[in-house]
Amino acid sequence: MYKKISDYGIIGNMHSVALVGNDGAIDWLCLPHLDSPSVFAALLDADDGGSFSITPEGEWDSVLGYLEDSNILAGRFRTRNGSYTLTDFMQVPPPSDREPQPHEFLLVRLLQVDRGRVRVKVSFDPRFDYGRGRPEFTILPGQGVLAASGSEQLRLCTSGKLTLKNGHAEGTWELREGERIALQLYYGRSEPDRFSELDAERVLVETLDFWRNWLYGSGTGFFNDLGPHREQVIRSLLTLKLLTYQPRGTMAAAATTSLPETIGGVRNWDYRYSWVRDTSMALAALFEVGHVNETEQYLDWIEKVIVKNKQNELQVMYRMDGSSDLSEFELRHLEGFRGSKPVRIGNGAAPQKQFSIYGHVLIGADHLVSLNREVTEEMWHGLWLMCEFAKHHWREPDWSIWEMRSDPRHYVHSKAMCGITLDRGLSIAARTGHQPGDDWERTRDEIRDDVMRHGWNAQRQAFVLHYQTDALDASSLLMSMNGFIPYEDPRMLATVEAIRLDLSYNGFTYRYHADDGLPGQEGAFLACTLWLIANLANQHELEEAELLLNKVDEVAGSLHLLAEEYDPIWQEQLGNFPQAFSHEAYITAVTAITKVSGELRRNPKQQQYLLLQDEENEVEAGFDPVLLAELVDEVVREGGDHPGYGKDSGGLAERVGKVLAQLRWFDLARLQERQEKISFWCNLFNLLVLHWVLSLQVKESVREVPRFYRRLGCRIGEELFTADIILHGILRGNRPSPGWLTPPLPAGDPRLANSIRLSDPRFLCAICTGTASSAPMAPLRPESLDADLDGAVRRFLEREAKVDAERKVLVLPRIFKWYDDFGKSPHDVAVFVAGFLGEAAARPIREHPESYQLEYAGFDWRVPTGRA
Repeated sequence: MYKKISDYGIIGNMHSVALVGNDGAIDWLCLPHLDSPSVFAALLDADDGGSFSITPEGEWDSVLGYLEDSNILAGRFRTRNGSYTLTDFMQVPPPSDREPQPHEFLLVRLLQVDRGRVRVKVSFDPRFDYGRGRPEFTILPGQGVLAASGSEQLRLCTSGKLTLKNGHAEGTWELREGERIALQLYYGRSEPDRFSELDAERVLVETLDFWRNWLYGSGTGFFNDLGPHREQVIRSLLTLKLLTYQPRGTMAAAATTSLPETIGGVRNWDYRYSWVRDTSMALAALFEVGHVNETEQYLDWIEKVIVKNKQNELQVMYRMDGSSDLSEFELRHLEGFRGSKPVRIGNGAAPQKQFSIYGHVLIGADHLVSLNREVTEEMWHGLWLMCEFAKHHWREPDWSIWEMRSDPRHYVHSKAMCGITLDRGLSIAARTGHQPGDDWERTRDEIRDDVMRHGWNAQRQAFVLHYQTDALDASSLLMSMNGFIPYEDPRMLATVEAIRLDLSYNGFTYRYHADDGLPGQEGAFLACTLWLIANLANQHELEEAELLLNKVDEVAGSLHLLAEEYDPIWQEQLGNFPQAFSHEAYITAVTAITKVSGELRRNPKQQQYLLLQDEENEVEAGFDPVLLAELVDEVVREGGDHPGYGKDSGGLAERVGKVLAQLRWFDLARLQERQEKISFWCNLFNLLVLHWVLSLQVKESVREVPRFYRRLGCRIGEELFTADIILHGILRGNRPSPGWLTPPLPAGDPRLANSIRLSDPRFLCAICTGTASSAPMAPLRPESLDADLDGAVRRFLEREAKVDAERKVLVLPRIFKWYDDFGKSPHDVAVFVAGFLGEAAARPIREHPESYQLEYAGFDWRVPTGRA
C-alpha cells in the first residue's frame, strides 16, 4: 500500500536523507550518501523495496510535525488506549573538510509513551542495493539485530525484543505511560556505541542546537520580517540545508528518484544529484535571507571544477561528491511508485548542453561581490571562462532549462541567460577592478536584440519557448526575475497574462504545453507557480500573489514540504520530493511579496486610469441607452464585424467618445429588466474598447498599453467602470477574469448592485475585445436580445469552429477554453456548442457529446485589420 507523497517528512544529516511516513515507516534511505544505492525503498516498491517501521497495532491516527526551527521530526500517534511520540532524526557529524565516513552515520528513533498503554509493531526489513540485496540477519540478544549483505551492514540497536520472521526482524512491544525506548540505526559499524535513552536525549539536544544555530546564523535576519509566511520560509531554508552535501556545498535537486510526474507515467527521473543551475538558484534564495557562506562554499567548488578540468564548459549536473559519471539505466525489478515504471538511476541529461547554467553561477557571484566579498584571481579566471563560453556559443541551440529529450533548439531562456552571464560578468569586473573580456558588452546587447526580435511572438503577445514555435514557456518568468527585462515592461506584463491564461489551472502553472520528445503528461510545476507569484508581486498585483501563495501553502501541508509538481485535479503532489527548485522558488516568492509590500506601504501607488473627457456642453438631456446599440450597429455596418481599429477614418473615436461621455449623467437605475442590462453593458464594452484602441493609436496589440482592460473606462454617475469591471464584474456576475483568482469588485462595492447574476455565456460571442481572434462586434437590443445573442454565437462558430466528424474532434475558439461559462466539462461545452451548429453537424454531438475531443484554436492578440 502506497502513501501519498505528501504523507512523508524528511530527516537528514547533510550526507544522506530519509523519508518517514505518517505511519512511522522509513520508506526511503540511501547510504552512505544521498545518491548511493538504497537500503530502504518501499517508496518505489511496497513489497520488495524494504522498510523500517514503528506502527501502532489496531486503530490509530497520527500527525507529523517538526520540532521548532529544526529538522527533527516528531510523529504523534493516538490509539484507543493511549498515545505516544516517535521522534526521528539523524546526528549531524562535526564540521570537517574531508569526505564523510560511512561509520559516522547514526539515525535515532526515540519512542516515548505520553498517555495510557500502547502496543507497537516494529519491523526492520532492509534491502540493500535498491532491493537487489537481501541481507542475512543476526539477532543480538539485548542489543538488537545486524543485517548484512556482502560488504554492507546495518545494525539496529535497541533494548526492545526482536525476532526473525518471514525474512526480516520484527517485534511487538507493549509500553506504558512514561516508558521510553531508543532505537539507533548504524551503517558500516561493527561495534556501535552503547546507547541509552538518556544518550538519545543528549544527541537530540545537540542536533536541535545544530539546526537552530545554523538557522539563526543569518547575516541579515531578513526572515524575521516575513509576516504570516515566516514559518514556511524557515522550513524551506531547513529543507534546502538538508539537501546540501558537506563539505563540498553541492545541493541535491531532490531527495528521491523516479517519483512520477503523473501516476502510471514514464516521466520518472533521478534527481539525487547537484544541478549547477538549481543549486545556484537555491543559494541565491538563501542569500536573500542572509545565508551567505553557502554561496561562497559552492562557488569555491565550481572554481575547482573549472580549474581542474582546464575548460570553460560545465556539466549540467554532478554527483554529490563532485564526480561526473551519471550514466542512466533502469531498475526493472522495482515496480515504481504506485506502479509508475520505469525506475531510473543516473540521469541522461548530464551531458546535455544547457547554456543557462552559467548565468545562474554569475548571478550568485555577483551577489557576493555586492557584499564586498573578495573575488580571487583564480575565481575571476573561472567566471571569465564562463563569460567567454557564453560569448562564443550563445548562437548555438541547446536542450534548455527543461532538459528536453528531443533535438536541441534555440530556446529563448537559454539565449537570455547567456546575456545575463555577460551582464553579470561586466558588473563583477566593474566592481572588483578586473578586466572584462573583449566584446562582452557588445555581445550582451546583441543577444538582447536577438531575443526581442526572435523570442517575442506578436500573435500571442508573449515570449515563447524557442525561436521556431508559438508555444509558451513558464521559464519566461525568469527573464524579469533575473533582470533581463523590467517587470513592468509591456512585453513582460503581456507574457505573464499569457502564461496565466494558457499555462495555468486555478493558478497552478505548467512548464509548457509542447512536444518534448516524451510520451505522457506532467503536473503543474510548483517552481513555475512560485515564479508567477514573484512576478505578480513585482507587478504590484499583491492580492493575487498572496492568494496564490496561500494555495501553495495548502499544497505543502503542515510540514511545508514541496515536491516538484502538483496535480490540481487530483489535488496531490507529484514528482521527486522534496524538491530544492520548489523550495528556493518559495523563498524568492515570499521575499518578493515582502519587499514590494513594504515599498508600497512607504510609497503607495495609484492606478492610472484612461478616462473619457466630460463633454458638458454637448450633453443631450435624457440619454437613451438605445444610442449605444445604434452606434454599434452603425460601426458594424460601415466597418464589418471587425471595424478598422488600426485607422480612425471619419473621426470615429471622437464620435464614440462624445456618446460615451454622456453616460456621466446617466442613472443606471433606469435599467430594470435583465434584457436591458445585458444589452446596455455589452454595447458599452464594445464601444469603450473601440474608442480607446483608436484614441491611443494602438499599432499592433492592446497589450502595448499596460493593463489595457483594467485602465480604460468611463464614469457613469459617480462610479468608474473599466472594461474589466464591465466584462467580469457586471456581465459575468463578478467572477474573476480567466487566469485570475480575485474578482474585479470587492465585497461592499456599490457597483455590485449592477452585477448580473446567472450570467448568459452567449454574450461572450457578441463582444469584441479589440483582438483579431475575439468574437465579432454585435449590436444588442433588449427587445430582440435572445435572437441577437443566438445569431452572434452562430456567426462566431461559423467563422472559428471546425467539426471533424470522422476523428470526432471539435475545434473551438480559444475563449471556450478560457471561460468556463460555456460549461464546466468538455461534455457540457460540446452540448452547448451543438445547440448552435447545423443539424448535420450537431446531431452526432448531441447524441454522444462525451465521444468528442475538444481542441482550441490559437488566439491572435493583434488588433483587427478590417471588414470580416
